[in-house]
Amino acid sequence: MNLGQIKQKVRMMGRNYFGTDADLDPFGLDYIILESANEIARRTDCLVGRRYLSLVAGESDYCAPDIYKIRVLKVLNMSGEYWQPKIFNFSNQMVDRYRIQPAQQVPDAIVISGMNRITFYPIPSISITNGVLVEGFAQPGNNWKYDTSGTALPNTDATECPLPDVAHDCLVYLTLSTRALQLRDKDGVVLFKQEYLDRLGQIESYAATYARRTV
Repeated sequence: MNLGQIKQKVRMMGRNYFGTDADLDPFGLDYIILESANEIARRTDCLVGRRYLSLVAGESDYCAPDIYKIRVLKVLNMSGEYWQPKIFNFSNQMVDRYRIQPAQQVPDAIVISGMNRITFYPIPSISITNGVLVEGFAQPGNNWKYDTSGTALPNTDATECPLPDVAHDCLVYLTLSTRALQLRDKDGVVLFKQEYLDRLGQIESYAATYARRTV
């Protein structure tokens, strides 16, 4: 489903939740849908995504906000190709040999700490647009579509939901559950949350079947 179809289904199934004073925010429903999609992705590892970061001269620390479990990290070298530097855990003592080196154009080592913090050593000496390719388990974020260069495109009602098809009904019910919570409808919260959890289990089974689940 696309964003417009998801909103249509939410409004149809939760008709009594809309058209009131609580529905005056024109972006309220969009926000709930976006956040609900992010939650489903984080809880099931059902979405694998790619993002690009730009290297900045003199900056060593970066963050890939939509990639919450990094699995691939590559840097654009001087030949215009993405290549894989050595990747270390933040506690690895081997990092020290790279940390003390002077700045250079392309880093030799990458340190991953937390879930998505990235540190490059030696520190990059030049700025490179889209100089870093990051892949891993992702949440859709605030933008559901990107062009071929990795630039985020604005959402419209025609924008397709990036979650797998099996997750779309789950997204509808989580949105309805959140809306019911906003309006303090206890019966609605119980009803829609149960439907959401049932479908969440289906997504987890899908993720496991297609080997997308984290080992």
